[in-house]
Amino acid sequence: MKINAVIFLAIIMGCNKVDPNTAIIPKVKTEHLAEDENSEEKTIINLNNEIIDVLKNKDYTKLSNYIHPEKGIHFSMYSFVSDNDKSFSKADFEKYVDSDEKFTFGHKDGSGAIYIVSLKDYFKDWVFKKDFSKAKINYANFEGKGNSLNNIKEKYPNAVTVENYLAGTVEYSYMDWNSLIFIFEKIDDQYYLVSMANNQWTV
Repeated sequence: MKINAVIFLAIIMGCNKVDPNTAIIPKVKTEHLAEDENSEEKTIINLNNEIIDVLKNKDYTKLSNYIHPEKGIHFSMYSFVSDNDKSFSKADFEKYVDSDEKFTFGHKDGSGAIYIVSLKDYFKDWVFKKDFSKAKINYANFEGKGNSLNNIKEKYPNAVTVENYLAGTVEYSYMDWNSLIFIFEKIDDQYYLVSMANNQWTV
């Protein structure tokens, strides 16, 4: 009986045996896909952190290194991106980033006041109005959601986004959240910044 049981077990195991080659191939493909995705995310987050450091240190001329060479850079005061928002070619950005010349960047929510400042003041007083070096980083995702439309994905369907999100406080019923969004597009194997957008609760 014992011999028969051993033979029966051997037959069952033989029938359930899986070819190791067919088992390994899909696993390797999945791992490679995950590695590619993780590599892109790591690259984008590293770029994000470098740009945050540049803004925090007010070393704005260095931003030129990250700007898209063909499309330049677009600035949106809020998460609704409009063709009327202020844009600069890379050459114009380099020309004006350290100057006192003023530009119209848009309208402030609520008051509707036209926001006219120099490029460097726009970075200092609007783009980096909060310390986003302490923000939560959201790769390809938006955590900040208010009552204004976010059309970034529609405007930049082939881009990769990073949101630097600062949560609101109890004092203001969590409505004082802020986010700074960077939008990157790829040329060959290099990612470049095509747009910056701020976001916050609007009225």
